[in-house]
Parts: sequence; C-alpha cells; structure tokens
Amino acid sequence: MTSAAMAISKHHNIRFKLTLLVACSLLAACQQGVKPGGSTTQTIGGLLDRNGQNPDRLMMEKIAPKKIVDIDAETQRVEAAALSHYESVLSMESAPGVRAEAMRRSADLRIEAAGQGLDINMDEVALAAGLYQNLLAEFPDYPNNDHVVYQLARAYDLSGRSELAIDTLRGLANDYPMSSRANDALFRSAEMLYLRKRYDEASAQYKKLVSQNSTMPYWQMAQYKYAWSQYQLNHTDEAIAAFTAILTQLKMRSEVNSIGQLVALVAPTQAELVRDSLRGLTLALAAKPEGHSINSYFAALPGNQFYPLVYNSLGDLLLRKKRYTDAASVFDAFASAYPQHELAISHSEKAIAAYKQGGFTALMVAAQEAYVDRYAVDLLAQDGADIAAAKLALLHGYMNDVLDYRHAEAQQTPKVDSELRHSRFIAVAARYRTMLTMFPSDSAFAKTNMRYADALYDGGELNAAAEQYARVAYDLASPDKPADAALASVKAYREFLDAAPNAERDAAQKAVIAASARLASTFPQHPERSRILLASAEDLYRLNRYDDAIAICVPLLADGQWPELSLQRKALSVTADAYFAQENFTQAEIYYSQLMPMLVADSELRKTAADRLAVSVYRRAETARTSGNSTLAAKLFLRAAELSPNAELRANASFDAAGQFYVIENWLKTASVLQAFQREFPGHAMAAESDKLLADTFQKSSQPALAAAVYSRIAQHHDTDIETRRQASVMAAKLYDQAGQRAQARTAIESYVAQFPEPLLEAQQFRQRLANMAPVYSAAHLRWLREIVAADKRAATPLPASQLLAADASLQLAMLDVRNANKVELRLPITSSLPRRQRAMETAIDSLARAASYGFADITTVAGHELGDLFRHFAHALMKSEKPKGLSGDVLEEYALLLEEQAYPFEEKAITAFEANVARVKDGVWTAGMRKSLVALAELAPAKYGKQPQLENSYDSLN
Repeated sequence: MTSAAMAISKHHNIRFKLTLLVACSLLAACQQGVKPGGSTTQTIGGLLDRNGQNPDRLMMEKIAPKKIVDIDAETQRVEAAALSHYESVLSMESAPGVRAEAMRRSADLRIEAAGQGLDINMDEVALAAGLYQNLLAEFPDYPNNDHVVYQLARAYDLSGRSELAIDTLRGLANDYPMSSRANDALFRSAEMLYLRKRYDEASAQYKKLVSQNSTMPYWQMAQYKYAWSQYQLNHTDEAIAAFTAILTQLKMRSEVNSIGQLVALVAPTQAELVRDSLRGLTLALAAKPEGHSINSYFAALPGNQFYPLVYNSLGDLLLRKKRYTDAASVFDAFASAYPQHELAISHSEKAIAAYKQGGFTALMVAAQEAYVDRYAVDLLAQDGADIAAAKLALLHGYMNDVLDYRHAEAQQTPKVDSELRHSRFIAVAARYRTMLTMFPSDSAFAKTNMRYADALYDGGELNAAAEQYARVAYDLASPDKPADAALASVKAYREFLDAAPNAERDAAQKAVIAASARLASTFPQHPERSRILLASAEDLYRLNRYDDAIAICVPLLADGQWPELSLQRKALSVTADAYFAQENFTQAEIYYSQLMPMLVADSELRKTAADRLAVSVYRRAETARTSGNSTLAAKLFLRAAELSPNAELRANASFDAAGQFYVIENWLKTASVLQAFQREFPGHAMAAESDKLLADTFQKSSQPALAAAVYSRIAQHHDTDIETRRQASVMAAKLYDQAGQRAQARTAIESYVAQFPEPLLEAQQFRQRLANMAPVYSAAHLRWLREIVAADKRAATPLPASQLLAADASLQLAMLDVRNANKVELRLPITSSLPRRQRAMETAIDSLARAASYGFADITTVAGHELGDLFRHFAHALMKSEKPKGLSGDVLEEYALLLEEQAYPFEEKAITAFEANVARVKDGVWTAGMRKSLVALAELAPAKYGKQPQLENSYDSLN
C-alpha cells in the first residue's frame, strides 16, 4: 500500500471514529430518558430500532470535513476519546441496548487498535475478547451477534489461539447460516485449516462453499482450494474431477494447445488460478496409482478442448520429476489416441527423447521402431519439403539407432537359443533391406549393405549373404574395404558348402571355387591368398582327394613365402594328414616332425600331431617287426613311446619294444623297458603279462632273487587266473630258496599256503618245508606240524602222501608229548608229582596212538617203540624217585624193595610193547623203530634177547 493510500485509510478511520463518538453521545442522551425500573419490557433489538442505532440502518448527520495535520496523532486521540467514552458508558447503569452497543464498539476499537502495528498488543486483544464474551453471555439476543462472534474469532486469532479461532468461525457458520458473514467464516476457517495441513477438515469447509451458488464471492476460490485439498489428501480422482471442473468452466470453443491460449480465456486476475489449476490437474494425474494413463480420462470427457495442453503439461511434469518412462508413455499415449493430430509426430519424438534422456535404450529403440512403422511412408511421400528434409534426417537417425541396437541384440543372443537368434538376425536383415530401399543415395550405403550381408550371414542365409558380400566387393562404388567383402563372400559360400544337402553340394562347390577365383584375380595382392588356397586344400582333404590336397600344399611349402607362420603350420598339417590318411607313414613322419616344433605346447593341434607322429612311427615299427628286423622294430617302438601323448599307445609301444628286446636276448634292455613300463602304467591291462616277461627275463639273466620278487607280485594279481598265480607263488618260493634268501622264501611259502590250499599235496609239502625251516619244537615248528595234521583231516579225498606227512607230523608232536612226560620227575611228596607224571604219560600215549593210527609201518613202529620206552622210563623214574628223609638201614632197604616191586610191572609193560613192535617182523616188516625195540629188549631181557647182532642181521635180511 502506498503512503497516500495509507493516509486516506487513516482519514476514513478518523471519520468513522468521530461518528462513533457522536453516536455515543446520542446513546447517553437516550439513557437519561429510560428508567431502569419502568414497567415497559424492552429488548435490545427494540431499543436499537427506537434510537436509530441499528447498524444496518444507522443514520447520522453529515459532519463538515476537518483538515487534520497529523493523521496518526489525531487517530490515536480520537480512539482514546472513544474508548474513554465507551468505558464511561459501561461504568454507568446504561440501558441494555446502549450497554451492548458500547461493549461491542469498545471491543471493536481495541481489536482495531491492537492489529494496527507489527507488534500486537495482547492485553488489548484480551480485553476485547473478554468484552465479546461478556456481550454474548449478557445479551444472547443481540441482533448483531454474528458480528460479535466473527470479531471474537479475530481476537482469538490475534492472540495466537488458532484452534479457538477456527472453532469460533465454524460455529458462526453453523449458528448463523443466514448471516452475511457465514460464508466468510466458512472460507476463513477452511483457509486456517488448510494452512495447518488439516486438509480433510479444510476440504469439508470448502465443499460447503462449492455446493452453493457459483455467484457467491468465495465460490471460485473455494472450488480451487477444494481441489488442492483433495490432492493433498491423495484423493487423486476427486482432485482430478475438481481441477477438471475449473478448466471446463472456461467454455473453450476451440482446441487449446498452450498455456498462453488457456490464460487468454480468463481475466488477468484469474490467470494465475487457471494456470495453477492446470498444474494441479497434471500433478493429480501423475499421482494416480495406475500411472498417468490419461487416455481413459479424456475418453470420459467428450468434446473437451484442452486435451493437447494436458498431455503436454503432464509429460513435461513427469520429465521434470525424472519419471522418464512415465513421461514417454504420456507422449506416446497422445500419439496413439490421436494419430491424425498435427502434434502426434512431435509427441512420438518427445517419447523417444524421454526414453533417451532416462537411459532406457531398449524402450527408446522400441519407440523408434514404432515411429518408423507409423510415419516413414508419409515422410517419404513429402520428400522435397523443408520440414520433410529434417524429419527424414531424424527418421534416418532413428533407423540407424534401431539397426545398431537390434543387430547387437541379435549378436548377443546365446547360440544355444538358435531359433531366437536366427529370427532376430532375419528381422535385422529385413530392416537393413528397408533402409537400403528408403535411402538409396545414402553416403553410407555400401557400409549398410555390408551390415545387411552380415545379418544375413549370422542368420544362416549363407547364399544370400555371399551374394550381398560380392555386391559390396565388386558392384558398389567406393565400398569400404572391398577385399574384406570379397573374402566374406568366399567364406559364406564355403560355409554353405559345408552345410549343403547332397543334392546341392556340386553347385555349392562350384560357387566356392568361382568366388575364390574371383577374389584371386581381382585382388592379386590379397593377404589371404595363401589362406584361401589352403582352405581349398582342406576341402579336397575332406573329400578324400589326398593327392590333390598334397599337390596344392607341397608347392606352397617349397615356395616358403608365408605372410604368417600359422599358414605354414596349416600347410604342413594338411600335407602330413594327407600322407597319414594314405598310410604313407614314412612321409607322414617327415611332415609331422617338421610341424611339431611350430605348434604351441599343450595345444589340441600339437596333441593331435604328436599322436599321429607317434602312430606313424609305431606303424613303421610294426612293419619292421613283421619283416623280422627286431632290432629296428625295438628302436622304433621305443621312439613311438617317447613321442606319443596318448597313454595307451605309449603303453603298447613300450611293451612291444620290450618284446623285441627279449627276442634278440638283450636281457638288460628288456628288463629296463619293462620296469619303466610298470612304473608309468601300474594298472595297465598288460601289467600281468609284463610281470611274466620280466620274471622270465630275470631268470634267464641269472637273477633269481629279482625273478622271485616279480613272481611274488604275479601271485598277487587278482585279475590273473588262479593257476598262473599258484605257479608264480611256487616259483617265488623256489627262487628265493635258490638265492639263499630264507626269510623271503619263508614269506613266499607262507603266502602260497594261505592263498592255495589246493592241490593238497603241494600245500602239505610247503607246510612241511615251513616246519623244517623252524627250530625244532619252536612255536612255528609245532604250528606247521599241527597245520599238516589239520589240513589232512579237512581233505575231502585222503591222499596217501598227505597222510604220510600228517602221520610223520603227528609222530613229531607225540614225541614232544613223550619228552614232556619223561621230564616230569617223581619228587616228594610223591602224591603230588606222580599224578602229573601219569597225566603227561596218558597224553603221550594218546599222541603215539594217533600217530600209529595212520598205518604207516615206519611211523607205527617208531610210535610202538616210543610207547615201550615211555614205560621203561617211568619204571626207571620210580626206582630213582626221591627217598623220604630219615630212612636208613633196613627201612631204607625195604623202601627200595617196595619201589622195585612198583616199577617191575612197568618194565613188563615196556617189554610187552617192545615185543609187540618186534613181532611185526612176521608181517614182513623191519624198520628202525623195530630195531630200536630189539635193542631195548636185549637190555631188559638179555637172557632171551642177548644175541642182538645175530637177530638184527637176520631181520635186516628181510629188507
């Protein structure tokens, strides 16, 4: 507000306040004529009517204008005088109407004064609020109470009690609906609620105003604020409807495409409201959960004319919010819904730009594809117009973007997904074809044609690709790298040849040859010439035309002019492979030997070449062996083993070399090669055979211990037949014996017995050998004797030889029992030692009986003699037994006679046993045991058997 305007305002305030002073004087005069105790009942309204104080029809005399020098000072003076007057009125017993009016006017002046400056006088506001409250309480029928309530709300607001101010204003609207201040109260309370973000309550207040007649002063602003309240509450549909209603009221008769056109439809004072309503509509549309789909929105508003502006505004808003895909969708929605609209193409371009700005390349390309499909034909038809030239350039750029992306997408498609990959390349090829058709004068035509050929090639259209490559190489002017295109043409034809069905192979072969020849003649310095020739040689090799392949490669090798080493390697490889296929192993070996140093270590090509080189040498060795040249064969077999990366061939070659050394009796080399073979191939199928050959080699070279060790190993080969293993075990034992290695021999024999219980006799003999190797009566000696006896008992079919061994073992065990019995001395107390001797004798007698039970004369007669000798020893032991202490003289002699009497029966038993043993002579038997018994009889009964020499000579004659 200007200073002049402020002065005028103050002047009017002074006039108003002077008028109030005059009115107060009249009130005082009226008060003098009213008697408080009068009988007439008066109301505030009647009193006001009678005294002309009704605010709606206040009548005053005109006061002559007074020139005021200091307006501010005069104002303060007038206000102070008025307040002083009203206070004096209130202090007196005034008429009700006068008092009520004085209270209201006093409060109004205080509120007016309190709100004049920047700093609010809270004391004055509080006094004013108190006056308003008292007025309402004292005069509930005061006709101007709506004003009082309104001013009370203002007092609450000035004092910072906003909630009371809001409630008071809402109460005014509810309690005084017909008041001229009702709508003002509604709007102000709504505004206060909105400022405090209590949008739900504010919306309800605004809605009450909007529901009234549109001519109401606050109606348009309330409608605008109601729409924003709904937006703030996220009631997007209600907000959209409210904002739309504001814009629809503009009654647009033609299409509005810009903000300027929209604002031109309203008065300048409403321009901002309309502009902001458009902004609110776009914000609400952007906030919808389904995401700005406005085609359905406008479908429900037929005939409205501001749709281009909303589409554009919404798209721009979404762009500013960096919601690029949403913005693009809005622009694209317009182009889709209104394809004939003049803005459709520009909106499609905006959609593409939005995708690009957001970095959504895939979506941008899809939009560019749609653009090309939708507008290309029309744009080409407009060629020549200025605008068409720019659009054609844009179209060209879009098509390039699409081709770049789709071609890369096809290239990145996994080869395992062959169908998708094929379809993508074919689709890209079709777009290249369209590009070439649309822009035949393009400066990059040849490059595009080359990429077209690439797409055909990657899509599997090899013949078509080869033709397009040839077109680039030979037909187009100024192509980029025509030699490369020529080479690609050959490559495409060649690949078609590889995949061509039989019916088309001849034609495909001719195409390859023709393309190769054309390249060679057109580009004689082509760096790939050698490579192309070698590729032809490889083709011939695959066709089994080995002589033709060799005819190409050998001159190239002789020339030695190679642009790169890999071509020389390939020539050597094809040549060597061709000779190898012809089984010309001598030539194959020559070329493979030249090739090997040129190959990368551990490469697959080197492994293959090394394998074939080794095979070539191996085949030569076989030829030498067949011809009887074992020395050469052995040498070649060894070389093949050294060369081959193939373990199986190395094994075979090594074994075969050993065999040839064996043939020429080179025992040292044979053993060396076989041992190396066994170290390298421990689990090989020929391991057992190599052991046999190695063992035989050691035997022949007089190395029994080494041979025995190998035979022991053969005996453990579980995949070798059992008889071979058994014989090997036998040989191991014998050879260890022969070598004087008793411990190893014992181990070998024990291994044999454990593995081969059959045949029985051989196992028994080895057990007997083990028993003999152990010290007599040692644990090992006794163990093997018992094993001999037990094994014979287990035999299903008894063998005489085995039984003889078992009988002899049984006798040896019995002799131990006899020995143990004879060792038991008869000591005092005799009652203790004698039973032990008797038990030991019983054990010995049983053992001798078992040995004799086998029925072999030699064994039986020895057992018989030992039985008699057992009794004789017992009788002797009785005679020599320990005498009780204290015996002497006759007693001692008598004790000796008693022992003699006890021993005599056992001597008789011994004689009986010896005689029974000697009596076998009647059966024509005479053995060492019988001879010993006869000697014993001569000692025990000399009278009868004293002529021993004559008897022995007589019995010996029986043998």
